[in-house]
Amino acid sequence: MHIGAIVASKGGSVHTIEPHRTLSDAVDRMLALRVSSLLILEEDGRAAGIITEHDVIRALQRQPDAWKSTRVDDVMTRDLFTASPEDELGEVIAAMTGRHIRHLPVVNGGRVAGVLSIRDLIRAAMEELARHNEMMKRYIREWPESGETPG
Repeated sequence: MHIGAIVASKGGSVHTIEPHRTLSDAVDRMLALRVSSLLILEEDGRAAGIITEHDVIRALQRQPDAWKSTRVDDVMTRDLFTASPEDELGEVIAAMTGRHIRHLPVVNGGRVAGVLSIRDLIRAAMEELARHNEMMKRYIREWPESGETPG
């Protein structure tokens, strides 16, 4: 399964925040949207970074009293790991797991097509596994008693 199919099924909505906003703004937005990350986009629509709940926690640990004045671009992750719509599901899950990444911008032609979470990918992998399982069960049920390979 390609990542693009998961983006298409989930929808391409990308939750963003401007880099000059504060951590307080980011937390408010994440809570309102019920998400755990926000993408920061350049003016041309390219991904400049991502801020996650972990980035917020690290910033709070460093400066607990400054979260209402600390800017998003001071704590966001700039070195993004991204995927393209053609990337294979299993390879992307392995890469995200190996890098300890939970949020994945999907980029098509330099522009962000969507953001997937590790939960989205695991759900898609489980659904794909269930489909394969059902196909195997059907294949076995249709197996002729003579032992010949079905047709």
